[in-house]
Amino acid sequence: MKFNFLGGQHKGFSKNQNSQETVNMFLEVDLSEEDNKLTLYRVDGKIAFLTLPTQPVYGMSEFRGVLYVVSGAYLYKVLNDYSYTTIGTVDLYFDTTIAANNAGQICFNSGYKNKVYVYDTAASTLSQITDPAFYGSPRVDYLDGYGVFVRPNTQQFYISALNDFTTFDALDFASDEADPDNLVTHIVDHQELILFGERVTTVWFDSGDATFPLSRREGATMEVGCAAALSVAKMDNTVFFLGRTSHGTGLVYKLNQYSPQIISNRGVEYLINSFERIDDAFAYTYQKGGHSFYVLTFPTANKTLVYDAAIQDNDLAWSVRETYGLGRDRASCYAFAFGKHLVGDFVSGVLYELDENTHTDAGDPIVWSRTCAHIISDFKRIKHKEVVLNFQTGVGLEDGTDPLVYLTYSDDGGHSYITPREASLGVVGQRKNRVMWARLGNSRDRVYKVFGSEPVKTVLMGGYIDVEVGKT
Repeated sequence: MKFNFLGGQHKGFSKNQNSQETVNMFLEVDLSEEDNKLTLYRVDGKIAFLTLPTQPVYGMSEFRGVLYVVSGAYLYKVLNDYSYTTIGTVDLYFDTTIAANNAGQICFNSGYKNKVYVYDTAASTLSQITDPAFYGSPRVDYLDGYGVFVRPNTQQFYISALNDFTTFDALDFASDEADPDNLVTHIVDHQELILFGERVTTVWFDSGDATFPLSRREGATMEVGCAAALSVAKMDNTVFFLGRTSHGTGLVYKLNQYSPQIISNRGVEYLINSFERIDDAFAYTYQKGGHSFYVLTFPTANKTLVYDAAIQDNDLAWSVRETYGLGRDRASCYAFAFGKHLVGDFVSGVLYELDENTHTDAGDPIVWSRTCAHIISDFKRIKHKEVVLNFQTGVGLEDGTDPLVYLTYSDDGGHSYITPREASLGVVGQRKNRVMWARLGNSRDRVYKVFGSEPVKTVLMGGYIDVEVGKT
């Protein structure tokens, strides 16, 4: 029988109910096919773009053709010829956010350190904000000439002087009193300021008022707050974030205009809520190959979850990303610069380019896996004669040897697995090779898992299982 081997991340409260997991792979949905054909591809590899002398990489952003990088205790200016210049020293951290204004100033903010630095690109000067009316902020953003900040542990937000990140007026603030909760963070989207509280989110706009230029937009109050300040990120003309309400937390949302829409599935929500801590989660987004990825990392839990907005079904859109030997994905931040998709390393000073033609993670193996749904037929005994998986074969290794993939299975609900058995993907040009395993025993409830790590293009297009269902 044809078996739907493919899918997303569903591992939930009980493995016996659902053990599905997709690691270091993403789905492609071919809408041109009558049955919306699914294909799993291994994620892009990473190739070193630039190694900076200090570590780790805290944040980076492109501005007017130059990439600015905070790595270790230094701010660097990187050009498209791979050269870099040290601008100066900074005291920032992994929560570094970056914004620029029309005056050519770039603001580097660390909520954890409660410190902000401004680099003036015209004057080539770097300074720390020392204005007494600067109170810190979980992040920095920019709206109509103003730097926008949230005062920690209050309902207040405030702005800088017009086109000057370094100057503040103690009277240039407002309070978001839609709910008696404190503000968590903010983001500017579609020329509107979105203020995330602990339980409520509001939208503000530039009304041009002489006393304070920002006013709350009526009818745009949402009864969902934010659980992690750095989980907020923009993509696909909307905003994604890890949410919190008065009834609970751990759901992932995107904004549909002024309406929060849940995009996490039950398995993902269970996983998130199993973590000891989620308020330190951070996210970045990027678009590549027709896919839009929201990459959400939980540092304390050492886990990275990825949502693909190109997949309309939330049950299919999620996956896990892992770096070999590290657990979570090694990327701490992202920037698109010089026509390249770049990420910074949370354990070194290396900037990596994401490359679909690179099949290693900076030289380390990319261990991919797909754990399928339960195979069960009213708990009747099932004889498993053969499993055939439809891989792109004939990819071969550079040395001419035969790359391998492995199959294992569980007959106890996904709790334990047998010793894996290998199969060949075929040497270069051997495109008619069948990837199959035979004589796989009997079960009443079986979960299959296929995995591999060979540095070759990996494409899985489905599977076929030959079974015989018993009477009892």
